[in-house]
Amino acid sequence: MSIDALRGVAALGVVLYHTVAQTQHAVPVNVFKLPVQVIQFLSSFGYVGVFLFFVISGFCIHLRWAKARAAQQFEQIQFGGFWKRRIRRLYPPYLIAFALFLGLAALTTGINVTHLFVYDLVMHLLMLHNLDPQTCYSINGVFWTLAIEEQLYLAYFLLLFLRTRWGWGATLIICGLARISWFLLAHVAWLMAGYNIPVPEAAASHWFTWALGAIAVEAWFGLVQLPKWCRSSRIGCLTLALALATSLGLPLIQKDTVLHDLGWLLIHPAWGFAFFVLINRALEAEQSWLIGRYTPRLIAILASVGVFSYSLYLTHELVIMQSWRFSFTALPPMVNTLLIVTPATVAFAWLFFQFCEKPYIKKLSMKRPSFETALEPVFASTIPTLADEG
Repeated sequence: MSIDALRGVAALGVVLYHTVAQTQHAVPVNVFKLPVQVIQFLSSFGYVGVFLFFVISGFCIHLRWAKARAAQQFEQIQFGGFWKRRIRRLYPPYLIAFALFLGLAALTTGINVTHLFVYDLVMHLLMLHNLDPQTCYSINGVFWTLAIEEQLYLAYFLLLFLRTRWGWGATLIICGLARISWFLLAHVAWLMAGYNIPVPEAAASHWFTWALGAIAVEAWFGLVQLPKWCRSSRIGCLTLALALATSLGLPLIQKDTVLHDLGWLLIHPAWGFAFFVLINRALEAEQSWLIGRYTPRLIAILASVGVFSYSLYLTHELVIMQSWRFSFTALPPMVNTLLIVTPATVAFAWLFFQFCEKPYIKKLSMKRPSFETALEPVFASTIPTLADEG
């Protein structure tokens, strides 16, 4: 429940980031000027929902391994089986959303089939489009994070090897070095060849953040022991405040300086660590809800959104692009954004989930291995609603 609720928070944060940012003439020249500016400021940090998604992804992908080890089952996760589950679960909805965007482009601006278009198409189909600045934000500007996810799934087996062989301390250091190494590679490529390698859009840049989620699920099953402060609400709020302060201060620092580079290297892991603490605290809170047989209403609402958060992420830009068709021009722009456009993105995503995502979840659940099914009565309270991530 708590993981699904956090999924809902992350998805809604990203949606508000895009809906509010794309609202034209949003700030009125009247008494509502300040409230609208506050909404703009708060929603401008909705993009950090992406980092929360990365931590949750690491948690859910590693869930299968952690459950098995907690039950003294030492069956290895097979590479082929893992990818079959991933493709069956995620790729069909992605292809449908991808086709919707291409169809919309064909009906509106038209499609010019050039070598670049074919290259762009192939890069998206192979989930490699985040590696080239020409394709990273084309077609749908949010799909680059999905490519990162696929590449992190590929790196998961290396993560498992490192974690099993050397433990989490050395593994986290290697994950952090991967971010630094990619940054240096991009810098050298630019200086020597003038070639622009995307850095914030690279999987190596977020491997550390993703690994924190894997640690969180092991801690939840008692496979590793975390200090109490890793579940502290105060520490969580403090780390969120530090990440926020770094985000606000970084644009004020002169670029190409050591201080700016250091801030850039730390900013994304800082958000990731803050969300890591938040997830640990949320799981602890969920345990108390289960004991009291009570779930806060807000958590239940957010969890219901979290169930179809993948569909919401896939389709919200499509709805925003078409919002001019159903917006009420008589309403103030920000009111229209918050009360019409944003709910419309959620409603369309729910329909997309029902017809384009949920059928593949059902097919996958029927193919789940027997040892995992046997664990469900024991660990039911710890399994996200979409318990098919691993």
